[in-house]
Amino acid sequence: MTRPADSPDKPAPRTDGPKIIRRILSLLSPYKWRFVWAAGLLILSVPGELVTGFVAIYVVDHIILKTDKMAWLDTIFSFGGAVEGWPWLLASACVWMVVIYITSVFFDAAGSNLMERTCQRFIVDLRQSVYDRIQSQSQAYLHRQSTGDLMSRAMSDVGEVQSFITGSIDVIFKELLLWIAVVITVFILDWRVAIATLAPIFAVYFLLRLFNKKVGPIYKSASESKGRISSRLQENLSGLVVIQTFGKEAFESQRFSDVAEQNYRDQVKSINARTIYFPLGRVVGFLSNVGMLGVGGALILTNSGFSIGTLLAFRAYWWRLFGPVYSLARVNDMIQRAIASGRRVFEVLDETNTIIDSPGATAVGHVDGNIRLDNVRFSYELGQDSPGQTSSGKPRTRDILHDVSIDIPAGSRVALCGPSGGGKSTLLGLIVRFFDPVEGTVTLDGVDIRKLTLQTLRPSFALVQQETFLFRQSVLDNIRYGKPQATLEEVREAARAADADEFIIALPNGYNTEVGERGVRLSGGQKQRISIARAFLANPSVLLLDEPTSSVEPDSENAIIQAITRLMTGRTTVLTSHRPSLVARCDLVYVIDEGTVLDQGPPEEVRARNEWLDRFLRSGYESVASDNGIVQTNSTD
Repeated sequence: MTRPADSPDKPAPRTDGPKIIRRILSLLSPYKWRFVWAAGLLILSVPGELVTGFVAIYVVDHIILKTDKMAWLDTIFSFGGAVEGWPWLLASACVWMVVIYITSVFFDAAGSNLMERTCQRFIVDLRQSVYDRIQSQSQAYLHRQSTGDLMSRAMSDVGEVQSFITGSIDVIFKELLLWIAVVITVFILDWRVAIATLAPIFAVYFLLRLFNKKVGPIYKSASESKGRISSRLQENLSGLVVIQTFGKEAFESQRFSDVAEQNYRDQVKSINARTIYFPLGRVVGFLSNVGMLGVGGALILTNSGFSIGTLLAFRAYWWRLFGPVYSLARVNDMIQRAIASGRRVFEVLDETNTIIDSPGATAVGHVDGNIRLDNVRFSYELGQDSPGQTSSGKPRTRDILHDVSIDIPAGSRVALCGPSGGGKSTLLGLIVRFFDPVEGTVTLDGVDIRKLTLQTLRPSFALVQQETFLFRQSVLDNIRYGKPQATLEEVREAARAADADEFIIALPNGYNTEVGERGVRLSGGQKQRISIARAFLANPSVLLLDEPTSSVEPDSENAIIQAITRLMTGRTTVLTSHRPSLVARCDLVYVIDEGTVLDQGPPEEVRARNEWLDRFLRSGYESVASDNGIVQTNSTD
């Protein structure tokens, strides 16, 4: 599949309209030969639009009025004199007109079909490019963006570009081609009437300039407000439980109404602009018609070499002269929308992706699981819309980690603990390379992970998060997401290890049961056990656990802890947890607060000298049965 170039090295997309349109059109270059074929077919369709006028001239001037006007037409329609008599000549002219027109319609349909299919392929590839760029972006970038706004750019804004490509290029080419052909034809017929007919049309150019100056900023604002509507809708749907719990339906309804009303105001402004411009365009067309009839009639009455047949031909061609004015008005409207939306699309495509394979990056081979963070410093960019910005307008950053060094031996269990907001989850993100440190290095088996390809690095890890994400698919597909070729028996084995098989087979359709959006049809504990089963099946070299029991119901916690204990066996494990029962099982513990390592070592040793960890471990009473590994917890954290 050919896709439009992303052009990531282009400058910031805040350029003027013509440059945006040129850039959109430049993305069509991979499809140029399809457009060449389509253009050739459309050129072959032109005679069908011209034949009517010439037949009118022949029938009126030659057959009815018996003049020698355009004698070459008689040569064609009489087949060089082989056909005689007005009935046969009239029939011949009509047959010629029908045959040429039907042939032209065929070429026009074939050319339009090929061009529209090519445009649709371009839009599919463009939307895929936007999706791929968003998907490949760093977590830091995604944290700064609104999900709803990104969705609006990928759908609504690409849709406006689609309207321009599919609804404009075809129209522009065909209308321009026919207009040029008809202009040449009418000048050949009579240059005087041609000038009188065409003169008013050039006034449209000045109307377009005024319209574009007025409507361009309006469409830009409308496109941005549409993105705010998507953002508000996405956020409110995601937080609907909170909204209903606090009885804030009226408040959120008003907030949604505010952004919707802004979009309405923008749309009304654009409607008003079109209401002024389009009628003016029709007036121009009317004046063109007046000029043609006035000058043409005067030339006939003064015997100035202009015939009645030629006047009828001009009438036949008049719509082809003025029709493009109507089309141009619609196309120009689509162009202005495409400029506003194209700018937002290019903002996504031009965004630099900081998490990429470095030159010469190598594939990950066998992984022992020895991880080291050495003098790592990390900070988040607060975003362009942050109220805290530098005097230069650049967004400020907030330091999260300061000179953090952590050594995780292969096969060990290491806990990162400390007060909330200390940077523990960020450390997991650095290990799996969702982020890159501002300073320092993160290594896997002694190799800087920036020198390893992402496609081979990340499958070496499995991440079990506190907010379990399940796709709107079956239980089976969710478990084998990381290993799609796994058999049902392999999936069931992983589920049994996660203590999930029993409840799964009790579901209405067993492993083929759809879990709903984000697993809404399952309890928190069930979703987490499916997530653990997914990690079991992936069989990673390194296991990352980010508060894996924080969002589950109490009666599921023991089963999940047992499953996690089995999952940790034989692999390097790094976890963050507020459950003392999990931290106590680790070989090493790092106490982290405000982005700094305060203490480290075996849990009991650190506990003896660190008041926070001692208080943390004492917050839960643990009784570990050595014969079966069952943990009973009475936790207050």
